[in-house]
Amino acid sequence: MFIEMKVLPYLYCLVPLVAASLAFMPQVRAVPPPFNPSPQKTAIMREAVKRINLSIEQKLAEKKIPYNETLNDYLFVRRIYVDLSGTIPTYEQVISFVRNRDPYKRTRLINYLLASEGYVSHLYNYLANLLRIQSQMPGSNLRSDPFIAWLKDSIHQDKPYNRIVYEMISASGRLHDNPAVGYHLRDVDMKLDHVSFMSKIFLAKDISCAQCHDHPFEEWTQMDYYSLASFLGGLETKGKATSPDKKKKGKKPGSTPSDEVKETMQEFLKSRNFELAIAKKENLSFTRDKEKVKEKAKQFRDAFDRLMNDNRYNVHDKEDAIMKLPDDYQYDDAKPGEEVKPRVLVGAEPKFPRNLSNREQLAQWIASPNNQWFALTIANRMWARFFGLGAAEPLHDVEVDDAPNPVLLKTITEVMIALDFDLRAFSWVLAHTNSYNRLATRKLITEKDDYFFPGPTLRRMTAEQVWDSFVTLLVEDPLRYRSAPSLTLQNITSAETAISFTESLTKSSGKGKMKSQGEFLLLDSQTGETVLQGGKDMASSSGDPAVQRVTSGRGKEKLILARASELEQPTPQGHFLRKFGQSERTYVAGASNLSGSVPQIMELMNGFATEALINQDSLIFRKMKDERSPTKRAEIVFLSVLNRLANPAEQKLLRKTLLKSDDDDMADLIWALLNTPEFFFIK
Repeated sequence: MFIEMKVLPYLYCLVPLVAASLAFMPQVRAVPPPFNPSPQKTAIMREAVKRINLSIEQKLAEKKIPYNETLNDYLFVRRIYVDLSGTIPTYEQVISFVRNRDPYKRTRLINYLLASEGYVSHLYNYLANLLRIQSQMPGSNLRSDPFIAWLKDSIHQDKPYNRIVYEMISASGRLHDNPAVGYHLRDVDMKLDHVSFMSKIFLAKDISCAQCHDHPFEEWTQMDYYSLASFLGGLETKGKATSPDKKKKGKKPGSTPSDEVKETMQEFLKSRNFELAIAKKENLSFTRDKEKVKEKAKQFRDAFDRLMNDNRYNVHDKEDAIMKLPDDYQYDDAKPGEEVKPRVLVGAEPKFPRNLSNREQLAQWIASPNNQWFALTIANRMWARFFGLGAAEPLHDVEVDDAPNPVLLKTITEVMIALDFDLRAFSWVLAHTNSYNRLATRKLITEKDDYFFPGPTLRRMTAEQVWDSFVTLLVEDPLRYRSAPSLTLQNITSAETAISFTESLTKSSGKGKMKSQGEFLLLDSQTGETVLQGGKDMASSSGDPAVQRVTSGRGKEKLILARASELEQPTPQGHFLRKFGQSERTYVAGASNLSGSVPQIMELMNGFATEALINQDSLIFRKMKDERSPTKRAEIVFLSVLNRLANPAEQKLLRKTLLKSDDDDMADLIWALLNTPEFFFIK
């Protein structure tokens, strides 16, 4: 335990010594660890590339289909940045890569991107869509910021995917106790639907029809559905938890691993040293302003007590709870209202340790390396991220026998297991395959077509990739503005974090019954200063927009230039991201929209993001400021926006149109390239 009662006096003595500017500064996430797999894992990765190549080449030979043309450096650097970091590369990054003569430069770039903050941001966007994460828990006054921060930190720590899933499904407690419970709180009072989402996301099995009746076209029965749901029969998301074993020594009924921290916090908040710290923070005299200090301290204490006594959202398992069939059950294998015993959906029934709860058994079975369907599902989803289609489609309802290349599907499943569900290592493998390093297939391929991967399919960037690319074109450091890591009891390791945690509980947003505890907080990672808090608008937005990163357009319009992973989840209606198809985080299948639309055209023609980009103070213009040659300035624009040089036909056209080197011509060129299909597609 981070803080123990015996160290409490020492904790107290620390408080008055901490400078206010440091004690209350929200922390920001550190840089991800380097991508440096062990020699054993590296050998597995290299062998995996060979196995995948062989499985594809054998099928291509059988079908007499050649590989697509090999990617040149310009196409590769654009594709790998978009796929691994979620954004197009900068002008400097393109030039540096193309001019590099190192024969292993592609591998070195892949390693670099896998260890970048952009990788964490991009993978978070994908998992957030998959898990339907919303900043405001649907139908509640609860913000999911702790869960969002936990997921980002899990990616940052390179936590294996099966471990992430196990922790989410087995998690118990309140959101500030154990942020992983946010997974279950996403579907409060929707237990049966929760099971349906779970089977699509983790098992690639769509059993939703079987919730009401036997599936008309598949093997799933209503009994199958309720047998799987029975693992969650005791799951409760509200109310007070009771201990399943009240006889254990040293354990109080309903205790959690955070109880010692809670007790320590309560003692700390009662102390005189806590009031001294408040006076220091508020720049008050402890003697002259004693009443103000006591009033503020009382607010903090009351907020903490309210949180500790709040059982509205408390994930736990109700002792002796059972799952029953619905009253309208109409099949001969059981009677309506009859108890249903837990049973896994696919594969042999595993043997679980006796001391595991039903929900822990479910978590162990789903995330087990022995569960081939779990490994197949995430391997196939990751394949689709890099290649545009899964090795088997649809992703949420896979039939192995219908896969165009069953050997490929089996191979990537085995590779995922061999790599211990390390998504970074798996991404490395996919990025090194022969198929990935080929031009995209230009003809339309749908999930109903048999596709054998002579190269990836032609993919349109997601809304998040388009937005993050705009931000990359506008600012020096796209990840400078970060959403504040939400403090939880697990983070309390010192007096400073104890005070910051309590202070965060006093902030709220909204009105009446929907008043939310906590607020969205956007920080400047370089200074620690708050850029945006809650729903408040910025009081001022003057100066250089590319530097300030919160820009002001015509009238009162504002635009926060932070990456999609650091904004509200999802962004409000009308935001650039929503216009370009960002998921509402309601469904699993078809949640994001990659189709073009009139609002997208209007946004590109005269939206504020485009306006900011063609402004003479934008980053792209500042890169051209020392250039006088129209040809060189046009080259900077092409390499920045499309990440390639102009072809001969384009160069001829540019010589005719760019008679001068004025900024209006360059703004027109930027606008024109942003509005081309090439900007939005990954070739």
